[in-house]
Amino acid sequence: MSDTLVENVGAVVTGDLETPLRHVDNIYIRNGVIEEFDSETTTADTVVDAKGTTVAPGLIDGHVHPVSGGFTPRQNTLGWTESYLQSGVTSMVSAGEIHQPGRPKDAAGTKALAVLNKKSFENERPGGVKMHAGTLVLTDDLDVSDIDDVHAEGVDHTKIIFPLSDLDHAAALVARAKELGMTTMMHCGGASVPGTQPIGEEMFRAIEPDIALHFNGGPTAIPDEERHALVEDTDLDVELVVAGNQRTSVETLETMMARGELDRVQIATDTPTGTGVVPCGMWLEAGILASMTDVSAGDVLCLMTGTPAAHNDLDTGVLAEGRPADLCVLDAPLGSVGDDALAAIENGDYPSVSAVLVDGDVLVEGSRNTGPAKNPAEVV
Repeated sequence: MSDTLVENVGAVVTGDLETPLRHVDNIYIRNGVIEEFDSETTTADTVVDAKGTTVAPGLIDGHVHPVSGGFTPRQNTLGWTESYLQSGVTSMVSAGEIHQPGRPKDAAGTKALAVLNKKSFENERPGGVKMHAGTLVLTDDLDVSDIDDVHAEGVDHTKIIFPLSDLDHAAALVARAKELGMTTMMHCGGASVPGTQPIGEEMFRAIEPDIALHFNGGPTAIPDEERHALVEDTDLDVELVVAGNQRTSVETLETMMARGELDRVQIATDTPTGTGVVPCGMWLEAGILASMTDVSAGDVLCLMTGTPAAHNDLDTGVLAEGRPADLCVLDAPLGSVGDDALAAIENGDYPSVSAVLVDGDVLVEGSRNTGPAKNPAEVV
C-alpha cells in the first residue's frame, strides 16, 4: 500500500459545476485514489505541503491529435505530452490519429489504426499522461458492422472530420455508436487541413453527434447565425479551443452562461496541429475566458476538468472521495496582481503549477512551463 497526504490546502476546485469550490484542510490518498478529505491522518509515504494554495483536478485536454507515444510528426516534436503534464494536464482525449504518416483510408486500415492506438496507449502513458486514444475516424467506406467490430476491441470514440457524402449513412453510423455507448465528436467550422471541407449547421442537424469540436473554429468558426441555432435548438455539447476564433469563444461562453448551460461546454487545445504544440494552451484559453467574461475562474476550471470527463465518460476530472487522485497544486505566479491562482486566472494570467499528481504519485514538482509560485508547494 502507498499513500499520499496533501496538507495545508487552501481552496479546492472540485471540477463539479454544482459546487465548484470547497475548503478542506487536507486530502488523503491511498493506492492512487482519494480516500478522505479532512483526514486525521498526519503521516504518509509522501506528503505534499500545499502552503495554503489551490488544489484542482488534473486538467483534461479533450482534443489532441497523438500519433505515437509522445511524438507528433505534424510539428516534428518529441515529448510534447510530458510537456503538457508539466502544465497540469493529466488526461487527454484523442480526436483522431489523423496525422499518422500514410494514414490508411480504407475501412480495414481505418479500423486497424483505431484499435492499434486504443491498445497501445492503454499499455503506455506517454510522459505520464492518461491518453484516451483510438478514435475511429468515420468514412463512407465504413458500415454499421464496422462500428460493432471496433467496439468489441474497446474503441469507445468515433470522429467525423471529413464530410461524408451520404448524410443518411453518416447518421446511421453515429446512431449505432450511440446505441453502443460510444461518444461521437464532429469537426465544426471551416476546412482545417487539405482534403477536408467546412462542416456547419446542416450536417450537425442531420448526423446528431455528441460533441461539436472546436465550436469556436478549428481554426475557422462557422457563421454566427449557425452557431446560435445549434446552441438554441440542439443539446450538443460544445468545445472551445485555444486554436480557434477567440471572439467566438467568448461569445459562446457568455451565451451558455446566460442559458444556465455551462455543463455543455468543455475547454481544450486542438493541438498538435498547424497551431503548434502549446503546453500551456489550456491555461491560455482559461485566462482569456475568465478575464473577458463574467464566468468565474472556478467555473472555467470545471470546464477543463469535470465537464470533459462527463462528456467523454472518464473517471477523472473531479476531486471526490473514491475518484483517481489526479490533481495539480496551483498558485498565483510571482508578479501577478492576483493573490491566489483563481484571482490570477481572472486577471488573464497563467497560474503557477507547483505540483502535479497522477494516481497519487508526484510526477511534477515545480513546473518548468509556468512562472514560479508566490507560495510554492513542497514535497517532503
